[in-house]
Amino acid sequence: MTTWFDLLRRLREQEHITRNQLSARSGISPSSIKAYETGVRHPGRDSLGTLLDRLSADAFARQEIMEGAGYAADGRSPAARLASEWFTLEEAAAEIAASPHPSCVTTELFEVAAANSVIQRLWEVNLHRELDGPFERGFLSMLSTPRFADRLVNWDEALSVAIGVVKGHYGDDAALDPARQPYLSAAVQHLLNGDPHYVQRFLGLWMTVPGRMYRVRLSYPVVWRHSQFGPLKFLAVTGPANQQPSLWFNDWIPVDPNTVAALAELASARDEVEPFFARTVAGTP
Repeated sequence: MTTWFDLLRRLREQEHITRNQLSARSGISPSSIKAYETGVRHPGRDSLGTLLDRLSADAFARQEIMEGAGYAADGRSPAARLASEWFTLEEAAAEIAASPHPSCVTTELFEVAAANSVIQRLWEVNLHRELDGPFERGFLSMLSTPRFADRLVNWDEALSVAIGVVKGHYGDDAALDPARQPYLSAAVQHLLNGDPHYVQRFLGLWMTVPGRMYRVRLSYPVVWRHSQFGPLKFLAVTGPANQQPSLWFNDWIPVDPNTVAALAELASARDEVEPFFARTVAGTP
């Protein structure tokens, strides 16, 4: 088994640095460095960190040596960095605000918790003034609201993805059972209270689309008809914003020149649409 002090010695040798040279860089005596590298003496946390700094240890080598010597990973190890890479709702909202492409943050039940200005202009909605409430601004409700559903050209294709994910995650008809999934069942009920044409299409898909398991990355095509620019084509890509995960990033990536050009105009528009942030969202930390 390779010990932490063997790794420390190998790291120095890989950098082609002598103990005397490392001593000059670190202020730690050559004899102490030799004692550390042979396991005769145990360095303090600060001394070991200094040596790793002067050896330009990468994040993974740093973590392995620090933990091997009995110390918790420091702020430059991947474990420590990953712990801080997850987003709060406020941080996720700030992350997407300046994005040049349509982007929003949703809960695991498809409720829009944050949305940048570009996606609101694409949807032709101002979420600060309209759709007050998580169910009303949820994707499920939007899918049976003609204002939005009429513009989703590939409605059946996009909804099939959502149905497959819900059934795969919650278990077929369990999603519709108020006793087992009360909040999700209420969200679906809002969809069922929508336009009868879309409700019937939803029920038909629900009966035929199988549940699907998914990992933390999911993508699906979206064709959206804008009142000014006509049909615009995107690849919608989702990924978790926090560790649970209960918040998800949703990025609509343009896939053709017409869509890219339209987005450039939408991004530069001067109107009153500001990035939306729900501040509190049911079911999220």
